[in-house]
Amino acid sequence: MASIFDEIPDIYKDREVLSHRFVPDELPHREKEIREIASYLKHALKGSTPPNLLILGHTGTGKTVTVKKVLQELSKVAGDKVDISYVIASGTPFQVLNDVAAELDPGVSFKGLSFKEAWNRFRRLLNKDKVTIVVLDEIDKMLTYSSELLYFLSREDRICTIVLSNKINVMDMIRDKRVLSSFNPIKIVFPKYNALQLQDILKSRAEKAFYDGVLEEGVIPLCAALAMEREGDARYALDLLLYAGDEAVRQGGSKVTVEHVRIARMKVEEDFVRQSIRNLSLAQKLLLLAVLKNEGASPKEIYNLCNEYLKKFRGEGLSHRRLSSLLGDLELYGFVMYVRKGMGRGRGTVWHVYLNDTIDRRLVEETLKESLLEEI
Repeated sequence: MASIFDEIPDIYKDREVLSHRFVPDELPHREKEIREIASYLKHALKGSTPPNLLILGHTGTGKTVTVKKVLQELSKVAGDKVDISYVIASGTPFQVLNDVAAELDPGVSFKGLSFKEAWNRFRRLLNKDKVTIVVLDEIDKMLTYSSELLYFLSREDRICTIVLSNKINVMDMIRDKRVLSSFNPIKIVFPKYNALQLQDILKSRAEKAFYDGVLEEGVIPLCAALAMEREGDARYALDLLLYAGDEAVRQGGSKVTVEHVRIARMKVEEDFVRQSIRNLSLAQKLLLLAVLKNEGASPKEIYNLCNEYLKKFRGEGLSHRRLSSLLGDLELYGFVMYVRKGMGRGRGTVWHVYLNDTIDRRLVEETLKESLLEEI
């Protein structure tokens, strides 16, 4: 008996291959970084604690998938010598510690405890006969609150801490001298991909994701070229290819064309904005909210309004210096812009902060609302 699914074109061999979560067997143009990370983690195979690592690089340079690839290989050969906990460090040190512990033991919850109490319980989870590798991805989000967790992790025996960030100056976010003294990671910087490297990555994934002959000749070069406008962001390139494939299916086509890529670009841009907002720290989200609620205000007025929100939701605010750095990040990400206006002859100039006029205000408001409701 015929099914409605029989009418839908079958162009994918394995759509999941294009997902950010997928860890491929091969990572083109990251062989050097794989070997370097593996050379440090290999110490765990002999029962020694590897050095702490700081993995840096712009968004879409393959940091996360490379680390996951090495950890997968380590798990295969290490047996019961190693415990691994990988988390996105997007909350307070207490929240992140709870997530790290839950990765080691899914039944664990530190709800209702102080940080010190939670840390003591976490220590009791550790198997001293094993090396524990703790991976804190997007560490800059946690550091907007405190570096307290890094202090304790770096002073604990038989823990290797790997932190990842797309902020090259992320260590400047650590103000506590005790942490800077105890946490001295080896730095590994991932370079940006160029257009040809992006094409290699896309071809490698496309071979596994699509059936032969599905992609029109110009699809991969166009995806790579558009991703170069995002500073060589491989995630963006993969998203374009995925959405283009989905658009071809939606239209009932048997091939993915460059026109599908152009249509996909609009969808990916919207999703990119949504995901970028969700990936902001709570303080950055509240700063963006302050700009939306008080467009044209001075930076100082924005900081004061943001601190009102922070005190309401978190119990304490941040210094204007810290908020200035976070607002600078929002400008770098393309969310806000500064406008300089003269006060009149001899009276100097003032700066005003606005939402970037290239971004859909409705989309920002909607995503902020959803994200803050989830987080607060």
